[in-house]
Amino acid sequence: MEYTTDFFEQNDHALRSPSIVLRDSLGLLAVQILSVKFDLSTMSYDDMLIELHTIINDLHSEYHHHGSFTE
Repeated sequence: MEYTTDFFEQNDHALRSPSIVLRDSLGLLAVQILSVKFDLSTMSYDDMLIELHTIINDLHSEYHHHGSFTE
């Protein structure tokens, strides 16, 4: 089978490589990290926001360090 630039348009049943944009998921990832590191039921909202801000900054730093994670 020959692969052309319109392969997926002609073969809508074909599996496509997923396009994942990690940066769009950093907020959700930060909340998940926060919930693993701390007992959210005992934290004040101020403390949650401070820790969440720290985690997001750390994730942004790592993201910039590694680049966009695309090929």
